Amino acid sequence: MNNKLLKEGLISIVTGVFQLVLFLFQFNPIFALVGFPLYVVAVKENFSRSIAISYVISALIIMILGKSPINLLFILITFILPVCVFLILRVSKTTVMDFVIYIAGFLFYHVLFIKAIKILYKIDIVELVLSILEGILKGYFNPAGDDKLNKLVEFLKLFMPGFVIVEAITFALFGYYITKFVANKVGIQKEFLPFSKLFMPKEVTVGVVVFFILSLFLTSINVFYIIVSNMTMILTWLLFIQALSLMYAVITEKIRSPFIRGWLFTVLIIFSMQFFVLMIFIGFLDLIVDFKKRKPKRVEL
Repeated sequence: MNNKLLKEGLISIVTGVFQLVLFLFQFNPIFALVGFPLYVVAVKENFSRSIAISYVISALIIMILGKSPINLLFILITFILPVCVFLILRVSKTTVMDFVIYIAGFLFYHVLFIKAIKILYKIDIVELVLSILEGILKGYFNPAGDDKLNKLVEFLKLFMPGFVIVEAITFALFGYYITKFVANKVGIQKEFLPFSKLFMPKEVTVGVVVFFILSLFLTSINVFYIIVSNMTMILTWLLFIQALSLMYAVITEKIRSPFIRGWLFTVLIIFSMQFFVLMIFIGFLDLIVDFKKRKPKRVEL
């Protein structure tokens, strides 16, 4: 009993300190993934008590550091992802629900931390990203003048909702498979979908066709144009993931060594970015033909 309480206490302290560090790192989403193994272990213990104690610990440190009381509210943002891990491991019963929880969780996390950084640090992340892009593109647009560059930057700003959703989907995938790996290691019983079996819903195929046709009739930038463009971006990213899943299914079938599989797949991901359009086409064909016969009887994400 004493060992169990000691273990829970240690998990609570480490979680609280990590959430505080994540807060001080301005909610960095990449760093947030580092906490997933800790969250999975916390779920195996008394999660509700551990997470409550963790918040108290992080809040006390914030007060000791002399931060304003509003920081006690904003640090709650860092607890969105631990709650998502708990819902996946203890509540969700289907693969579709697993991915819905993680994508919604990361999307919520992204939107809130963008708002929080703007309030706490007076930094507009959207404007910062656009400023960086403007700096990168400036050399290419010097002959054309600043006017065209400014118009391009304003145009790219319209795609920010799609970028945020694509980022949330990507982080959700990483979070899901980190959770899968750690949960299996610590003995948490949960059925996970292997990446080689990942198969997008048929709605993705229909959506790609519909939005591609709609894009052909768009002649001016308006609300409808923005919606179609952002949806097209999201759907093409899902096709890219579909193609990656197909590639991994082939690698898994041909190579037994997990180390070689992982190394080869990493190399293929790097090179596949150079052939993004081809990957989208492969993903689209796979959704229609199902080359490796991975399509489930019931729709899975």
